[in-house]
Amino acid sequence: MSSYIEPGTTIFVDANVLLYAVSGHWKYGNSSKWLLESINDGEYNAITSVLVCNEVFHRSLIAEIVERECISPKSVSECLKKDPGLVKESIKAWDAIEKIKQINHMMVVGIDGIIFNMALIFSKKYGLLSNDALHLAIMKQEGLGTIASNDRDFSSVEWLKIWRP
Repeated sequence: MSSYIEPGTTIFVDANVLLYAVSGHWKYGNSSKWLLESINDGEYNAITSVLVCNEVFHRSLIAEIVERECISPKSVSECLKKDPGLVKESIKAWDAIEKIKQINHMMVVGIDGIIFNMALIFSKKYGLLSNDALHLAIMKQEGLGTIASNDRDFSSVEWLKIWRP
């Protein structure tokens, strides 16, 4: 369930929200698109990371190859080894990244050693996997307390407000 976010809030946007929006997910696509449109219109500001963008690109690419080649997700790696040209032929993965880059009021940030070390602390403290811990570390570094995510693992973080699509 979505929770109210005060206009002007800066939100960290997780990969699942971006993926729902670009893929038109049957259940979460509309609410995710609404949030991204609200960010684009300036109602909110947003931060995401190169890690999130990489995940969106990777998962979009896998989904496109599965669909186009009529193969199982498990077969994609083997298929790409045989034909790396499939990446070059991809359209949806590249489009997904272009759409993210064009969202006004959303900044894409990098990851450095300081953030990585902070993420290790968060991973241990909250029992989070590395990517989620990196999201928290970026949020802490940027002074954010709100995340847009459908990831239930963030529920254990007491200082976090979670918007769910």
